[in-house]
Amino acid sequence: MGSPEPAENVAATIPGVSNISVQSTTCGASLAVGASCTITFASDTQEGPTTIPIAGDNTNTVNVDVTVTSKPQISITNPIQQSRVVAVSETALSLEVTNDVGSAVSANAITVSNKADCPNLSVNDSNCTSVDPGNSCMLELTSNSPYAPCTITVSGSNTANSPTTLIAFSHLGGLVFQESAGSGKVVIDVAQGFNSQWTGTYSDIAGATSPDDGVDNTNAIVADTACLNDIDNCAAQRCRNLGVDWYLPARNELSAVHGALCSNLAIPCNFGGFSSAFYWSSSQIDFFNAWIVSFPSGFGSNVNKNNVRPVRCVRAFTP
Repeated sequence: MGSPEPAENVAATIPGVSNISVQSTTCGASLAVGASCTITFASDTQEGPTTIPIAGDNTNTVNVDVTVTSKPQISITNPIQQSRVVAVSETALSLEVTNDVGSAVSANAITVSNKADCPNLSVNDSNCTSVDPGNSCMLELTSNSPYAPCTITVSGSNTANSPTTLIAFSHLGGLVFQESAGSGKVVIDVAQGFNSQWTGTYSDIAGATSPDDGVDNTNAIVADTACLNDIDNCAAQRCRNLGVDWYLPARNELSAVHGALCSNLAIPCNFGGFSSAFYWSSSQIDFFNAWIVSFPSGFGSNVNKNNVRPVRCVRAFTP
């Protein structure tokens, strides 16, 4: 049998010992016959089940048992930091997100909630609609756009936390360390790195002193007899042997590589597989010496050109 008249002043009465509160209500002063309303409860502490009576001035009383649980905690668990790399226009980065085993409820609608520094990153979160405590899901990240390493935020619709992680982008055989409007530079993969002298013999190469322009420096070095007479021990020529676009980075370019890929100032660097060593730049200091940059500290120094040091070549790219 239907109600004969509207329900007046429907409200919940919270027991005095409870920390639950009424966050909002749509019940109002008068609830029409056949209508419904919503009462939303909130609490900062776990409790329950707590019996909460709900009634109006002219209605019966309905008891509702309310249990307050903590929000689930999530974490990014795989792959390791150094492997969190998206291959541009190729394979996806599978980012594993785990709902902690101590969580009381499932973590829902997990996705990348902030990707402001890499806006064209695509996220397939279909595997992460609901993740039980102790279980994991995979976010599949892809991009047709290259970016320097960017920080993304992962969260769920009901999670207590939103972990962040740095991701990198591989492109044209290297890792992107600079990018602006689709143009930028990559440093070659660790597998293509090598050890070499700067040049096998000494020379004052006037065109190889730029701190910023590794292309000009490399062009000057490979044309000098100190390189031409011993190409196997000429770092710039060995970079050029990788392809016409590859060159030995200038001092500030190498520092930019460090800043983008080893900002954690520790071995292992965030990305790139760098050793704890001084790497050659193409910036000459004088007849005997050239600039080097230390990984992981980023400290710059100079050393004799006949020293054997690790080398990581770079190249530019355009849209």
